[in-house]
Amino acid sequence: MKTRFIHHLLLAGLLLISGVIQSQPVSGVVKGRVIDTKNQPVAFATAALLTPQTTQIAKGVMCNEKGEFLIDKTEPGEYILSVRMLGFNANESEHIEITRSLNIIEKVIILTETVQQLQETVIAGKYDFVEQAVDKTIINPNASIISSSESIYEILKKTPGVLIDDNDNISLKGMQGVQVMIDNKPTYVSGKDLAPLLKGMLGKNVKNIEIIENPSARYDAEGISGIININTKHNQAPGFNGSFNSGLTITRSLSENAGIILNANFGKINAYGNYSFSNWERWHSLDVKRRFIAEDMSNSYLLMDSEDLSNGNSHNYKAGIDYLISKTQVLSIMLRGGDGIRKYTDFGNSAFADGNMTIDSTLTNISDGDYHWNNKTFNVNYKWDIDSTGKTLIADADYAHFYTNSGSHLNSRYFDNSGEEMDRNSKLENTQKGDIDIVSVKLDYTHPINKIYSFETGIKGSFVKTDSRANMAGYYQQDDNFVFEENIQAAYINTTAQYAKTTVQIGLRVENTISTGKSLSLNQIDKKNYLNLFPSVFVQQTLEPKQTIGFRYSYRIGRPNYHDLNPFIWINDPYTYNLGNPMLNPQFTHTLSVNHNYKSKLMTSVGYNYTRDLLTEVIYNNDSTKAIYQTRENLGSSVDFNISETVQFQPATWWRISGTLTGMYKEVNSKHETGDHYSQWSCIGNVSNNFTLPYKISMELSANYMSKQLIGNFILKSRQTIDLGLKRNVLHDKGSLRISFSDIFNTGSTGATIKTKNVYVDVDNQFETQRLNISFTYRFGKSEFKTRSNRSTASSEEEGRSAK
Repeated sequence: MKTRFIHHLLLAGLLLISGVIQSQPVSGVVKGRVIDTKNQPVAFATAALLTPQTTQIAKGVMCNEKGEFLIDKTEPGEYILSVRMLGFNANESEHIEITRSLNIIEKVIILTETVQQLQETVIAGKYDFVEQAVDKTIINPNASIISSSESIYEILKKTPGVLIDDNDNISLKGMQGVQVMIDNKPTYVSGKDLAPLLKGMLGKNVKNIEIIENPSARYDAEGISGIININTKHNQAPGFNGSFNSGLTITRSLSENAGIILNANFGKINAYGNYSFSNWERWHSLDVKRRFIAEDMSNSYLLMDSEDLSNGNSHNYKAGIDYLISKTQVLSIMLRGGDGIRKYTDFGNSAFADGNMTIDSTLTNISDGDYHWNNKTFNVNYKWDIDSTGKTLIADADYAHFYTNSGSHLNSRYFDNSGEEMDRNSKLENTQKGDIDIVSVKLDYTHPINKIYSFETGIKGSFVKTDSRANMAGYYQQDDNFVFEENIQAAYINTTAQYAKTTVQIGLRVENTISTGKSLSLNQIDKKNYLNLFPSVFVQQTLEPKQTIGFRYSYRIGRPNYHDLNPFIWINDPYTYNLGNPMLNPQFTHTLSVNHNYKSKLMTSVGYNYTRDLLTEVIYNNDSTKAIYQTRENLGSSVDFNISETVQFQPATWWRISGTLTGMYKEVNSKHETGDHYSQWSCIGNVSNNFTLPYKISMELSANYMSKQLIGNFILKSRQTIDLGLKRNVLHDKGSLRISFSDIFNTGSTGATIKTKNVYVDVDNQFETQRLNISFTYRFGKSEFKTRSNRSTASSEEEGRSAK
């Protein structure tokens, strides 16, 4: 019955896509022609609508060979029309206003040639670290001296509302289940598999980071707390252009990084690529105090401490070609990938003690290992702008492969209370490998109906296969092969109504999921087949040209990460291990929010989320072995409430301030027989001060704070940092030198407290959060051609889930 329903729905989607009907022009169209003083067309100039208050780009296009441009589907309001081209002076109009009565504006723009060639083609003007768009929050790392010198991992830790715990799980406003994408494409990994990838990406190579808390029906329903999309840089200047960068990070050791970005336009062909490399060394220490509260071990302790030394390197790359078939059709191919290795050595000590802290026996552990990863994503994209009214057809096909391989050796030695070695020494060798293959195809169609209404629809199919293998030899034996296959069929429709000052969007997405998990050694098979509808509603009201208020609602799903479904045991030491859970079910969340934006200076958001079958990380103790183990399970239900305020203003021409404070309340109700209940008030805050100093020097002083946070059944401790950065442009402003000092007072480390049925645990984690970063960037290139600039491919929004 479900399969028949899906077939009918997909057929309906195809009919909608193929049914291209005649329609009237959509409201909000600015079109025109760009010519020079000799009345000759200026081909491939850039035409953009700027917001008068901030001069930020609201929408922009590239002119065709005849100098013609069309900017459609523009919201009512005031704009500045800016037209730029290499070798010509910029042309910026007086304010133009789009209303219901005046929805088509035509212009003839005359550009005058410059005596000296422009160095850059980007529209000038400062931009804020945080921007609030209609449906998302945008983070600009390059607006921050400090962030542009750091990795994406460190930038996300300071991003308003984002939290990364000590296990590298990312949450947004207190909720886990964030889907991370790069260039609108899935990363396919999460947690400890995702962290090396993010640590290898540098802020200087990223254009912006989009945080989408309430995605529309056009996006996959996966991700209960939203999407974080990392857009890497494309050099958008015509001709042959590029930049290279290099940097050093100084902690207890020295780390290096370097990268290059290239772009070349040759008429109908645009080729681009980038590559970055990082080499690093890190130190980490862990102190754990476990107090047993069970009757037979009341007030006894297990005291643990360890020191981890690691080093590694990573390579990230992207290359692509756009071919302009005609002025309305573009075919693009892209390859993105990365690989790396992490090697580590861990020295640990464990001691059993009574209530008076008298040591009974001790255990020393020495472990070493390595972790390799390699991922590739290949995309083919076709876009057809069917006519000038806004009809668009986009087709996407993706293939992705992710591979991991890790090995470790653990040697344990036991000593009695007098220090004599006991005859209980043990060894453990562990090898784990994982492959994930994903094929995804997608078709999207947009169709304006008249001046007010438009709709978009699409279909998608994704096919996933993961193959995970684990072999453990020594005091614990394990040999297993877990194969997981998943097929998701989806279709959606979005309808948008644009009135004078009100925008309404209503969407519905349907997804049918078929999955099979098989443990070959255990001969255990788990099959699931479920069909779900995911509605979404968005309303925005313009109160005046500089003020808006909006309401958003969406219903979303959080499927288990592939890695968490593996029924394996991952042993860290004889008293600490991780356990997979193949019986996990998806979680479902209702998300509501109200947002207010005043002049992009005061941005307020109030949100509420209810999640059933909460899928989260939990920690338990094994009473028989006295070990602590970590797993994931459907704990119960949760309620999340949050309110955030972002303030951006300029007290003086040389001083700009940006800050966000987010308050959160989380309540978790366990479905266990014990009826456990957890609740916590918490907050996350950050403030950044940017100063313009003499001698072309810029300075940034920022502070970040995180209070206690509730994660599953444990509490993450608070942390805070203060950072300082300096920047100076050099070499005729083609180069820039940045120096930043992160976590000046070395207060950025954190820990956790856990209370299980029979054990209370206190954890202190120490990381190298205090860092000195030095980086240099240089832009280069010639601009003899007046050619089509780089475009980003409209690629698949498939969100990935971890596989190891």
